[in-house]
Amino acid sequence: MLTMKEACEYVKNSRLERNRKHRLEVTQGDYCNGFSDKEYNRVKTPMKKASSKGRTFSHTKLWQSHNYSNGIHTMYYDNTFKTK
Repeated sequence: MLTMKEACEYVKNSRLERNRKHRLEVTQGDYCNGFSDKEYNRVKTPMKKASSKGRTFSHTKLWQSHNYSNGIHTMYYDNTFKTK
């Protein structure tokens, strides 16, 4: 049975050992380094922009209802709306 101090020490040491083992396997013992300027500038990050779907909707589908006759317009053109 471990006391609380011994358990904390065991956990701390086991984490350090796992970290060391991982570094040896993955990075051949070195710590990970960041990108160099050349590598960082090579990565293209897309910027926020208006989507093409939104633009095409506003140019086409948004006004498609004007191609169909609405109720009030057909009454005037069909002479079913009596103004007298």
